[in-house]
Amino acid sequence: MPDTPQLPIFVITLDDCTDRQNVISQAFGDLGLSFEFVPAIDGRRGLAPELHCQIDRTAGAYNLGRDISDAECAASLSHASVYRRIVNQNLSHALIFEDDAILTPGVKTFVDSETYRAADMVVLNHLNARVMKTGEQIVFEDVLARPLAVPCFRAAAYSVSGKAAAWLLDAAIPIAMPPDWPADITQIGALARDPEIVHHPPETPGQSTLSPGRTIRGRRSLGRLFDPSYARRVWRKAQSEKIS
Repeated sequence: MPDTPQLPIFVITLDDCTDRQNVISQAFGDLGLSFEFVPAIDGRRGLAPELHCQIDRTAGAYNLGRDISDAECAASLSHASVYRRIVNQNLSHALIFEDDAILTPGVKTFVDSETYRAADMVVLNHLNARVMKTGEQIVFEDVLARPLAVPCFRAAAYSVSGKAAAWLLDAAIPIAMPPDWPADITQIGALARDPEIVHHPPETPGQSTLSPGRTIRGRRSLGRLFDPSYARRVWRKAQSEKIS
């Protein structure tokens, strides 16, 4: 009987980030996992003219309270390109990494045990994640997957089903939200790993390719207070606890 094909793993990377590529290639090799690099869109020096039609800067400014930067748009477009690929290839599930993700042996277990099937989306690395106090799930050994109460920060490593990829792609274009997510991922039942099985380097000057072009966050519109989704967010946050 032939071996079961490995879960597809995509790593988003800029062409000139060779140091990062070397490090993550070694990490996947050490774990015995195959993966594929996906060229990221480079927005550090502006975006190609043909990409501007995929961005709604007016909505972006409303959502952020400031102008959305080209680098942020490029990051979102890069992730959207992977969603499109998952949908076009009719993949049931896939793993998406950014090239600065720091892997642990837990990634190998996550893939081999097929625990990514626990949900349409499982976030393996997160920042400021709040999870619901109820609905805790044991995935394997002492690692939990817990329902996110509100969208967390950081899209360095996560699994998606084909269904989730289609939902994310539909929400992503036109770009009107900053990285990390184009919409409220709690609506597709996203889980967060606790503890994380992927880490992220410290946020230091020069570490992030998104920092150039970002401006200070402005004042958000008070109109959001009358949005039903805002009330839902407030309620879920009150029922949650912080894990990162």
